[in-house]
Amino acid sequence: IIFLKSVKYDPLKPSFFIFFFGFFINSFLNAGEFDSWVDLNKYYKKNNFMPESLTEKNIDHLPIISELPKDFSDIQDVPTKKKLFYLVTLPIIYKTNILIMQERRMVVNIEKKFARKELNENETNEVIRLSKKYKLDYSEINKKLFKKLKQRINIIPISLALGQAIIESGWGQSRFASEGNALYGQWTTREDRGIIPQDRDEDKTHAVLKFNNLSESVEAYMFNINTHPAYYNFRVVRHIDERLKYTDPISMKVKYLAAYAEIGDKYVDQLELIIASNKLQDFDRFKIN
Repeated sequence: IIFLKSVKYDPLKPSFFIFFFGFFINSFLNAGEFDSWVDLNKYYKKNNFMPESLTEKNIDHLPIISELPKDFSDIQDVPTKKKLFYLVTLPIIYKTNILIMQERRMVVNIEKKFARKELNENETNEVIRLSKKYKLDYSEINKKLFKKLKQRINIIPISLALGQAIIESGWGQSRFASEGNALYGQWTTREDRGIIPQDRDEDKTHAVLKFNNLSESVEAYMFNINTHPAYYNFRVVRHIDERLKYTDPISMKVKYLAAYAEIGDKYVDQLELIIASNKLQDFDRFKIN
């Protein structure tokens, strides 16, 4: 394995499929799966990967894990469980935010051009493509559309994404995370695309959406937060925070995620507790530029 930086890391086993995402400035490794959580733990230890010591310079050397080891739910030691969950999910959340930021920069650059002169065909098509993707009316390309695009195409704070993944997947030890790579408990009405909850009421028809890999789960979660009408106020507060810079921006945003679970405000309380007790805001130190 060749790394783009001079720091040496222990290679993954040859049986793992690894490739580089060439469109990133820094290299993101992608690995298939580890046979057990013990193997995963050994890999992180050999490379001295610890959540508290990760920096913007070395987080991109963490491999992107496709799925959690099948025995991940067998981990009994709480500190070990938390450490492994952080090291698996952090690079995926970070990578997904970078992809979103790339789209946002494109919108900002095209908007600047739009303010000066007429857009060319490629720029117009790009605005239409992103409008379709983020479920916006593009019948007229104007300042209002660019404002809506920027409100939707934006990152999810790492602490929030981690906190919700912890709650919804039980630190990666839920049946849905193990069988369907589902970190966020998103529902679907199509049972063939999901996993039926064992305690589902007889009058319910939902299933928990399953994914091909963990990255797809994170991408779907962020897309949901960025597009669903239930999280409109969250997006508004996020947009305002960019200008006003709240002293505690996470607590300002958490309260607008009550719709994520049927328990509503109790879910907000639970999320705030998870973020505070695990000091998840420490992970917001990674700047997504």
